[in-house]
Amino acid sequence: MNGSIADVCIVGVGAVGGILAKQLTSAGLKVVAFERGPALKTAEYAQRDSISYIARPDQLEGVRHEPRIFRTSTTQPGNLRYGTSPFNVLGGSMLLWTGQASRFMPGDFKVYSNEVASGLADRAGVDLRGYDVVDWPIGYDDLEPYYERFEWEFGVAGVAGMNPFAGPRRKPYPLPPLKMTARMQLFGEAAKRLGYHPFIGPAAVTSEPYRPPAPYDTRIPERPACVYCGHCNHYGCHVNAKASTLHTAIPVALQTGNLELRTNCKVANITTDDGGMATGVKYFDPNGVLQEQRARVVILSAFVFEHVRLLLLSKGNGKRFKKGLANSSGLVGKCFFGHGDMRVYGLFDNFIINGFIGSGAAAMRIDDFNGNNFDHTGLGFIRGGTVGCSGDGAPVSRMDIVPPDVRSWGKEYKEYFMRYYTRTFDIHMAPETLPRRDNCVDLDPRRRDRWGLPLPRVTFAFHANEKRMHLFLADIGERIFREAGASKVWTELPRPSPTRQCGGTRMGTDPNHSVVNGYCQSHDVPNLFIVGSSVFPTMSGYPATATISALAYRTAEYIERQRDWFH
Repeated sequence: MNGSIADVCIVGVGAVGGILAKQLTSAGLKVVAFERGPALKTAEYAQRDSISYIARPDQLEGVRHEPRIFRTSTTQPGNLRYGTSPFNVLGGSMLLWTGQASRFMPGDFKVYSNEVASGLADRAGVDLRGYDVVDWPIGYDDLEPYYERFEWEFGVAGVAGMNPFAGPRRKPYPLPPLKMTARMQLFGEAAKRLGYHPFIGPAAVTSEPYRPPAPYDTRIPERPACVYCGHCNHYGCHVNAKASTLHTAIPVALQTGNLELRTNCKVANITTDDGGMATGVKYFDPNGVLQEQRARVVILSAFVFEHVRLLLLSKGNGKRFKKGLANSSGLVGKCFFGHGDMRVYGLFDNFIINGFIGSGAAAMRIDDFNGNNFDHTGLGFIRGGTVGCSGDGAPVSRMDIVPPDVRSWGKEYKEYFMRYYTRTFDIHMAPETLPRRDNCVDLDPRRRDRWGLPLPRVTFAFHANEKRMHLFLADIGERIFREAGASKVWTELPRPSPTRQCGGTRMGTDPNHSVVNGYCQSHDVPNLFIVGSSVFPTMSGYPATATISALAYRTAEYIERQRDWFH
């Protein structure tokens, strides 16, 4: 299709790109989709190899070619960082995710109105200078039908109505929950005794064989049930029980005959005409030769870093975009944020956890301290985070769980590990970070990737609101462990770099203060769409996957209605 004009060009074929491809090709549109990595076979990504996927992920084919620079202040040059978000292969990071499939809560979309303008922040005694807190232009009700479609097409297992803080829903989860584990039982019973409200977290992992029923997309192939191998987070699923567009949406898109997939192709910039409309992309083909593909609509559906990089690299296209494509607001790359992941560890002398048993996606959580679900008066911060237990228990992934008073090497360490490997687990907390313009992504002036393009550079630090929140949530985790009977408890506070990154192309109604509108459509370039967590104005205590998938369905529906674009 190089010599012709595609209806739609999609850049990045992971969770978002796979859904967009399925929806748009099913509507009859001709789509060319670019993935900078290869199309892996199951045996290539589901090896359950702890050394490759836990200890040395920087050597993975989908990681090693796409580092980024990280620094905590503008005075630092920054260091190279590698990670599996994004995982640059067909299907993306969904191949390696844990499977947490929670919806955002209704209040997550209205943080400014509910917690700043309302006076709650003043009552909390928080200093929000330097923060840039805004509302989303859409709300929970706008996304609810698309959350439902994601859950039923990807096969989410859970118990509707168990979490009293969850938003309203029209239908239950399509599958019963995954089997309980010992850590879920311990956590749930202790949390309940403390007066909290434990619930089984929804997981996009099939608890029984599943194929979507009508009225959902029955073309999606059936997937088998989870075999409880214990390798979920950071690993590929060898039976494909864990949801991925590689085994759901992408096969359907290919069956339409309207999708041309181009793997191992790196998009270098977005082209525009003199009128300021996107005309396609320039990309490096598998041989490293620069090519061009024209299109009527261009969609970025890669990840935060690549969205920002492509927009800034495309600034030379026409007289309109000197600050970068779609950047009249100056906000491209600004207000970058993510979770400040932290863990509280508990060691049990009289209870066997056997954390390697069961699905890593099986989780017990509480939302009592998530978002605005609790009284913040006098706490010195707003918002919160999820608190719960899940994850894997493979030896390599647990080898660094060592109490502060135990040496991490030698005979003492070996004796500790032999006794307590099966007797420890962690409570995981995902505290939110509020947006700030000085937390940002730009282009590194010196370092480049293998295609000669500048590496994305992240400048990020946690500030007062987050640091107070971290200490507060650590106390909650330690309280639950003591109630559960742990003989030793200790906390690991967040590392400097955030996880589950968001922001950089903010969504909003005002073109002067946002990059895209509520349909993920660029204010400046009407036929350019940016879909993914980069459009989040604020975040939630939950991972982004369910919400970016809902946005993908909603955006595809909007594009389908613009039939005059494709005549």
